[in-house]
Amino acid sequence: MSVAASVRDVFSYFHDLNLLVLLQDLRDGRAARSTWFSGSLLCPVAHGLPADRQVLELSALGQAENLGVGCDYAGRHLGAQPEAIRRFVCGWDEGLIGDEWLAKQLEELWLERRADADIMQEFLRDVPAADERTFPIVHATT
Repeated sequence: MSVAASVRDVFSYFHDLNLLVLLQDLRDGRAARSTWFSGSLLCPVAHGLPADRQVLELSALGQAENLGVGCDYAGRHLGAQPEAIRRFVCGWDEGLIGDEWLAKQLEELWLERRADADIMQEFLRDVPAADERTFPIVHATT
């Protein structure tokens, strides 16, 4: 299965831990709809924000009344395009995007990341160790 562009456009910017927490919350049916957060539930997009403060600020902007402003805010903090976030949030809130489908998409995104990491690890294993002749150590003088 390939990852849908609508998912990639938003969630490829998530840090690994944020992505894994979102996956678990989706599996447990613990993702908010029609709000950025409610109690301990977060909208899938809000899972990617770097800190609680940003989630609270995003929530203060409101979702229904100021969706565009909220998507701009989330985009600035995630690195995703606000329009991609808006399209996802609208589909999510309208129920066009289901928990199970999104979880499968994000699992595929996670598997891609793991495969990339495995390739990089293999590459790094084949790189000869650097020594002082290759990268001379400069000693600071005081």
